[in-house]
Amino acid sequence: MHKNNEIFKIVWLPQQDEIIFNAKYETPVSLHSDLYSKLATYIDIGEWKYLYEKAYRNWLDDISDAVYNIHDQVNRSMIVALIQLNETLPGRRLCYWFDIDRTHNEGFTWKCCPISGKELILLGDGYSRKNSFISPEYPLVFPVYED
Repeated sequence: MHKNNEIFKIVWLPQQDEIIFNAKYETPVSLHSDLYSKLATYIDIGEWKYLYEKAYRNWLDDISDAVYNIHDQVNRSMIVALIQLNETLPGRRLCYWFDIDRTHNEGFTWKCCPISGKELILLGDGYSRKNSFISPEYPLVFPVYED
C-alpha cells in the first residue's frame, strides 16, 4: 500500500447509482469514469449491486447477517475483483469499505484486518472518520467509531 496513492472506496448505498467514492472527499465518482469500466473487467457491477442489495435487505428483515461477514460471497467477490484491478492502476487504489453491524457493537474500533489479522494503517489527516484505516495487504478500508 502506497500512502501517495489516490484512494477510492467501493460502497453500496441505498438509492445511489454510484458505488465508487473518493475516500478523502466522500464524493461519488461519475458513472462515466474509467474506474467503472476498469472494475467491470473483473466483476459484473450490476449483478454485484443486486446481490449486495439482496444481502442488505435480508439483514434488514432479520433473515441473514451475511452482508456483515467479510467471507460471504458478496463481499469476497468484490475484494477479489479489487485485488486484480489494483494491479493495473498506478497511482490509484480502490478499496472495499467494510464495517461490522453497529446495532450490536456500537463502540467497536477496527484495529486489525479481518482477513489477514495484520494491524491496520491509519490514513490520517485529510480522511474522514468513515475512511480512517486501511488494510496493509487487502483492498479494504474501515471507519473509526463515531461518538
